[in-house]
Amino acid sequence: MLTREEGDEAKASPVVEPRVPARPTPIRRRWAPDALGVAWTVLAAVIVLVRALHPGASLGPFDLLSRFGLTGQTGITVHNAIQADQIQQFVPWTNLAWYQVHGGQLPLWNSYNVLGMPLAFNWQSSVFSVPTALSYLFPVRYAFTVIVMARLLIAGTGAYTLCRVVGVGSFGAAFGGTVFELSGPMIDHAGWPHTAVTCWAGWIVAAIVLLVRGRHRLRDGALVALFVAGAVYGGHPESLVVLGVALVVFLAVWLAVRARMERATRPPTVRPLVLLLVAGVCGLGLGAPLLLPGTQLGLTSVRRNGSGVVAFPLTHLPNLVAAGLQGQDFTTSAYVGLIALALAAVGVWAGRRRPEVWALAVLVVLSTALTFLSPVDQLFGHIPGAHTITWNRAVMLLALGVAILAAFGIDAVVRSDRVTGGEGSGTLARWVGGAFVVGGGAVLVLLAGSVLGISHLAKHRGSLLWPAVQAGAGLAVAGALWWRCRRRSPAHGRRGAVGRGGAVVLFAVESVFLLSTGASFWSVSSSYFPTNPAVAELQDTVGTSLVGYGSCRALAYLTASQQEVGIRPDANVAYRIREMAVYDPILPQAYLRSWMAAGGAPTPHSLAQLGIFCARIVTAQQARLFGVQYVLEPAGRRGPLGAVFDRLIGDERLYSIPGAADAAAVPVAAGGAAPSPYAPGTPVPVTHPDPASWHLEVQSTTSSVLRLRLTNVPGWRATIDGRSLALEPWANGAMVEARIPPGSHVVDLHYWPPLFSDGLVIAAVVVAVLVLSIAVAVVMAMRRGRKARRAPASAR
Repeated sequence: MLTREEGDEAKASPVVEPRVPARPTPIRRRWAPDALGVAWTVLAAVIVLVRALHPGASLGPFDLLSRFGLTGQTGITVHNAIQADQIQQFVPWTNLAWYQVHGGQLPLWNSYNVLGMPLAFNWQSSVFSVPTALSYLFPVRYAFTVIVMARLLIAGTGAYTLCRVVGVGSFGAAFGGTVFELSGPMIDHAGWPHTAVTCWAGWIVAAIVLLVRGRHRLRDGALVALFVAGAVYGGHPESLVVLGVALVVFLAVWLAVRARMERATRPPTVRPLVLLLVAGVCGLGLGAPLLLPGTQLGLTSVRRNGSGVVAFPLTHLPNLVAAGLQGQDFTTSAYVGLIALALAAVGVWAGRRRPEVWALAVLVVLSTALTFLSPVDQLFGHIPGAHTITWNRAVMLLALGVAILAAFGIDAVVRSDRVTGGEGSGTLARWVGGAFVVGGGAVLVLLAGSVLGISHLAKHRGSLLWPAVQAGAGLAVAGALWWRCRRRSPAHGRRGAVGRGGAVVLFAVESVFLLSTGASFWSVSSSYFPTNPAVAELQDTVGTSLVGYGSCRALAYLTASQQEVGIRPDANVAYRIREMAVYDPILPQAYLRSWMAAGGAPTPHSLAQLGIFCARIVTAQQARLFGVQYVLEPAGRRGPLGAVFDRLIGDERLYSIPGAADAAAVPVAAGGAAPSPYAPGTPVPVTHPDPASWHLEVQSTTSSVLRLRLTNVPGWRATIDGRSLALEPWANGAMVEARIPPGSHVVDLHYWPPLFSDGLVIAAVVVAVLVLSIAVAVVMAMRRGRKARRAPASAR
């Protein structure tokens, strides 16, 4: 035993043991944790959609079609009615794009709704996005499943990568990736284009952090550009704006805190910001083929005069802890789970010395305000043009911020086994316990509100089961940490497994909650766009003719209380039946003006701003103006004035319109004045060499106006006998026409927006610059390596 003096001397002069060279960690052992973490993140996304992976099963709410019109069927239970947009827009557009791609065509045009609509540039079809590109490799009935799966995988692996970049271990990164990809904002919206944008958020932030750190700036700048382009091609400009604002806030806070923490050791520099700005511009340049024509269409669309949806009520904040707590719709699909919220609070404490944590915390606060506080939402709405944006899309970024902070929290729990005692481990136990005590108290308050009938707190008491289980699990783990902290000794501390065991319990409970909740949201069908004899008869009868409606029940958005007629727009796309009805936010405003001028009933603004339009045809003159050749009416209702009854289709009455055609040659009046919009003309047959082309053979003895029932949007070009032919708007700008001299002529039209060509050129230039920059960087790195190897030899 040492005396006091000998002990003091030993402390002052510690014995230095000979250094034993450390064995290098085998590559397999270095990569194994990340391989397992990524594998679980991928597997979780697969498990949640496992029902859709059975042979013959298709992901999508096809059961909703059983409620409406000719596709109606009895005895079918609707699984989830809030998925209506998927069957009315996204699945049909995916179906159409798949067939056009497999036919060797770019998916540019949708000829099945109204007088044709842009497909690639309507923002929400996402036909050029990475998930949709992957879907082209699979059978068409699985295409939508592949898209949803790809979005979840991109989101989960992006969050995992971000966790690793900011210093979280592989276990915590797997937790963060799982929480983000299976959170309510992601899993419940995975069939909508919002997630096609926000699924790239984790990748973009990770690349930004790497770029600013500056170890491989050219590589990381290229990654920023690629990930930004991925978000752009996801479509949905609202989500792009919200994501852009969130990235700016994150970057500003991170750089400010980072500069303050590193002020004494690293002088500030603007070079990373310049490189980041260049990388962002390059990303937008890569997305120019969609950005340029899409923006051009958006400026003339009905959405330009629309308004965004206001923030969720503040009383919806409890929906963060459970699914279905206050009902089943998008205003309640905000759940991340009580464990994730509690661990996020722990993560803020555990990572308080990391600037990324401060930036994520501010991002969570901002996203929460945009999602749940109307005053903040309205404040952003005062920015010019921002009133059209639904700012509560930030709920997806709220989920990302919570997931990454929770990863820091669970990582602290895992690493607590390495602490040999002292204040740090005790403080961690108190933080974990405090977070779950608050969470458990919130569950009790919600339970009391449910018992007292306070529906805006907790409408469905059964939804509180999972939060209660999570609170119990969290309190049990906190108790174990506190017990370990009180009993451990320095020698025992390194061998303890309480923290790791507790982290596994929290991970397991959170994963089971998210997997079970997300799986229950999705509809799966054994029939891909199911048909019946009525639909088949309509297809055979009308062929490629345009079908209109005398009773537009389709304007009753998402309801089935009134009798429906025909097929819901845009579900008609999948049945190859053209309809004078549409649900597309890129719908030109000229349609509304033209229809009103023709004596049509006005479309309510609440529907028009969404792009919902159905021409309620009451006269044959209105039908001929727009080239409608058939009109469907409910049973017992007479057809439009001047129409001729054709036959019964199911229990609906089909009327034909004499003289209606897709194109007509109308003689020019004396003096060359333009004829009346209702002037009769000679029908001209139209053929379609491809989905984005018209071919006409015109014969006329006099000068004529060739009137085309074709939507007037930028991109249509015409030739007559191989020479350029000028197209002019008519019918209040809704359609196009051209002057034709006497004689026999061949007229061809093709859709290819000039701005699409400009965008392709810009994207090609950006690709060339990125490739050249990376090549130069590689060459310079190789030269530096050769110089470094020669240096010792020259020194000798």
